[in-house]
Amino acid sequence: MNQTRLVGMLRAVVLAAFILGLSIVAPVVYGQAARKEALVKINLVWLKVSVVVPQELVATKEYSIPVTVRITEVEGGLKVFYLKGIRILLDNSLLEYVPDTPVLLKIGEAQTLEVKITPRFFAQQMAPGDVKDSNMRIDISYYSEVIKDGQLQVDSGYYSVFASIPVRVVAPRTYVYVQPSLTEVYEPYLVIFSVSLWVEGEGFIENARVEVSGVPVQCYLLTTGRVNAGEAKTVSTLANITGLGPFAKTRYNAEVKVTAVTPWGYVYTYSYPVTIEVRPLRKAQISAPALAVADAPTPVSITLTPPQEGGESITVAAYWNRQLVYSGVFSPTIYVALPEGEGELTVRVESSKYTPAMASAKIKTISAKPRVSAWVTGSTLQFQAAPLYPGSTIEVKVVDSAGNVVASSVYPADALPRRITEVEGATTVEVSGSHPLNLGPGAYTVVVTYNSKAGSATAPPVSYQAAPAGPAGLGQLLVQPLLLAAIIAIPAVAAVIILLRRRRT
Repeated sequence: MNQTRLVGMLRAVVLAAFILGLSIVAPVVYGQAARKEALVKINLVWLKVSVVVPQELVATKEYSIPVTVRITEVEGGLKVFYLKGIRILLDNSLLEYVPDTPVLLKIGEAQTLEVKITPRFFAQQMAPGDVKDSNMRIDISYYSEVIKDGQLQVDSGYYSVFASIPVRVVAPRTYVYVQPSLTEVYEPYLVIFSVSLWVEGEGFIENARVEVSGVPVQCYLLTTGRVNAGEAKTVSTLANITGLGPFAKTRYNAEVKVTAVTPWGYVYTYSYPVTIEVRPLRKAQISAPALAVADAPTPVSITLTPPQEGGESITVAAYWNRQLVYSGVFSPTIYVALPEGEGELTVRVESSKYTPAMASAKIKTISAKPRVSAWVTGSTLQFQAAPLYPGSTIEVKVVDSAGNVVASSVYPADALPRRITEVEGATTVEVSGSHPLNLGPGAYTVVVTYNSKAGSATAPPVSYQAAPAGPAGLGQLLVQPLLLAAIIAIPAVAAVIILLRRRRT
């Protein structure tokens, strides 16, 4: 009897709790998810509701929360009971899930609704690395019709099944790094904007936008798409100044703006203003021989349009098959030593006022043996040598009749006057010079040798006879007084002529 009373009292207590809307929750944890169940009464309909909720929500993942509802008992006659939707509240975030059609529940049957929650719902307004503990509330939306005591009772609305489910929300340490760069290239004149972006730490970004404003680039909006931690991406766009022609300005105030978005909606923003000075365009033309001597200076003429201005600093660099072979200050003609073979000579002209300009020419170079010639004019030795090889010298030796070297001089070929000539049909540079023969009386032989890295060449020996110094001859003695008399007589004759003209008048 006592046992019967005790059972009855327990049933009464449980029933009272249900009537007051209290829920008996039995959490069952499976791994990192908690399973919760509740028995609730809505309009004479008893429902068993169960839900599985992750205990930790990471802001790079999406989660599916299954809500299962089963009608266990009805205090009357059930006409219809519809499950119309699920509402989830987390802090200030609200998510409502509504199926395409209301779900009809029958006694003893269970129906499950899957609600997907995203980081933008549960982790909004969190910064990378933030952690917060929150409470999740789950409501169900319903519509029911129950007949009791011959009367139809209709009810609808929201019912809070689980008022407070503790969850922890974690925003990963996702850090975004940005490095912009600007490059100018010429022929054609292009201004290239590049932005390198990489992610470190954890997680990923959904997308990064790169916007370029203030300058007429070909594409002003670029995107990277998803970038994972440890991954890097680079995007580029350009402004074609040459292609713009008359639409191009001389100055642009541009800005590069970068925004990167995390899965939970946190936005990294970077802004880079830049001023771009657009220099006027300049063209260059070169004139070079089609055939030249290898390793010897090849004359290259450079024409600039517009020409060099006063006070303008210009430098020149020459490349043979993309290898630098010459650099220096601008001159209308430069001399470039090229290796043997065929290739393309490219000359690049850079200025402080104008855009760099380039021009190219095809050239073939051949090897040539050095040559030298010499002759005497009066008491001076004249000589010429070709091709001019850098670092070469010209040696002059004077030998007397006894075979002794009485004079010797060495001339650096690079310092001698030069002119353009041809050797074996190839254009090259020839140098010339002179050597005074201040020698005593006698017969001499002059030997001229041209020493270069391509070899040595000696001119045919030149004979020279130095006359002895002696007294002046009779003719010289007669000529000098006559010249003196003529000089004295010229003023006298002029005075007589003037006097005669005055008398006539």
